[in-house]
Order: sequence, then structure tokens, then C-alpha cells
Amino acid sequence: MKRTFFLLCLLLIPVSAFSETETGPAPDAATLIQRVASRLGAEGFSARFFQESPLKAIGIVETAEGKVWFRKPNRVRWEYETPDRLHYVTDGKTLWVHSLDDAQVWTGSAEAFFGQNGGARFLADVETVTERFTPAPPTREQENFRLELTPKQESDPLGRVVLFIHAGTYDITRVVSTTKTGEETTLTFSHLVRTLPELSRFTFEIPEGAVVSPLE
Repeated sequence: MKRTFFLLCLLLIPVSAFSETETGPAPDAATLIQRVASRLGAEGFSARFFQESPLKAIGIVETAEGKVWFRKPNRVRWEYETPDRLHYVTDGKTLWVHSLDDAQVWTGSAEAFFGQNGGARFLADVETVTERFTPAPPTREQENFRLELTPKQESDPLGRVVLFIHAGTYDITRVVSTTKTGEETTLTFSHLVRTLPELSRFTFEIPEGAVVSPLE
């Protein structure tokens, strides 16, 4: 569960409706990151997501989908709708994980769960991506720029993150992350709404009768 939400927070980047695609080669990494950062200037957004996680050992791909809300600096609400109803909510200090189908709630410190270099910091300011990752020269793949990021620290659980950035809007439309153990997760975002979510979305009241456990 910790790995899942770590990846989700890292990869939570807004997207929007496509505009006309920019022609020409990819810009250098610093310019591309700056343009993405400018695009992410809004204080909050909501979007739908589709997640794919191949299980190579048994030859299948696990899929999930739902909706996410984000509000700076570190507030996230991530709701899985299928295959299981599972909600992750943080106000930047406390993290709640709610399994609606099992009536279980896990709670703990968001900072302890994510660590100082967790996804929340990356979401708050994409320009800090180079503090954690070394970017390769971007390449052009049809309507997207492809930016590959390699962690600087050997202790980082991620082995590689690849961002696909639309060449017309500079929105990140797809993210593929691979852990050092070879586990891959792909997130595709759609239906962006650039309306600041209410603060109430990032608080959580434990339902009556729920089984509450600490996050480990």
C-alpha cells in the first residue's frame, strides 16, 4: 500500500485538453521543465486517471481508474473507483487511507509516509524535479515530448520515471514509472478541471464502525 500511494503522489500531474501541437525538435531538458512548471501554475485541479500495472510473472495487466483532486501545497485526494473502492486523503499533515468495501481506515503522518523527497514536494513545485532526478535530453514522439528521469540517490526506490509531455500544451499526459525491482506503473490523465477544489475535500472523518489501524 505504501508503494502504491508513493507512486501515485509522485505521478500526480495535471493535464488539459489538447491544443495545436508545436512543431520542431524537443527543447532542452531545463527549458522543457520550465515550460511544464509554468503550465502547472494553478493552485489546484481535478482530473480522471487510468492506471495500468503489468504483472509479468503471470502475463496480465492490472488496471484501475478513478478521480484525483490536488491543491497546493501538499493536499491530495485520490479515489479509486474500480476495481476496488479505495480512497487516499491527505491535508499535508495527516494521511488517511479508507477501504470503503472493507470498512477499514489506516491513518498516519503524511510526512513520515512520503519522506521529505516524496511526491508532494514534486507536485508543489515541478522545478524541484532536478533536485531528485537527472533528466536525459528530451526526445520527440509524435505529439509528445518524452523526458526520462533517473534518480540521483542510490537509495531511491524508483529506477526510472518517464514523462510524456504534450508538445502543444506542455501538459503531462502520461507517466511511466519503474521501480528498481522492475515493477512498472503507467498513469494516464484526462478530463482536467482547473477549478480550485474546496479544502473540505482534503479532510476526513472516520466513519462510525470502521476498523482503524496505524499506517506502517
